[in-house]
Amino acid sequence: MSSVASQRLSVPIRHTTPPRSLSDVEQDTILRIADTLIPAAGPNPKASDVEEFLTYLHLALAARRDVFDIVVAAATRLSDVTDGDLRKELKAMWANDKDSFDPLSAVIAGAYFMTPQIKELIGYPGQHRDPARLEDAADELETGILDPVIERGAIYVSAAGE
Repeated sequence: MSSVASQRLSVPIRHTTPPRSLSDVEQDTILRIADTLIPAAGPNPKASDVEEFLTYLHLALAARRDVFDIVVAAATRLSDVTDGDLRKELKAMWANDKDSFDPLSAVIAGAYFMTPQIKELIGYPGQHRDPARLEDAADELETGILDPVIERGAIYVSAAGE
């Protein structure tokens, strides 16, 4: 795998699908966990009622491939827990197993807040480009931000490792 993309460590490869499909049990459990972590409140729908939540859940799992196995393992451990006990078990996981709870909750919350419905509901327009004006660069240089670099002198570090 010596493609140009794999050599550019500063620009990671963008994945849009999880490492594998979720089983029905895994997906159903994650949806139950999502509804427990993000219940309906006022105008805010519970996670599983959000339009396109599953699409964005899969996208979040793809983006966080590094924790996919942890999230799935956490869901598997909770798959036999009843809805009535799920909140208690999640609180215990939060208290005793942050290595599982943190990625699980981050993926679920990330999926929820990425959906167009929730972004519109909370008034978040999403990310957008906000390029600096030419005079901003000149103004910034006048602050002396580069003075320590200029005083230090030139340093050459080969990106090729020569």
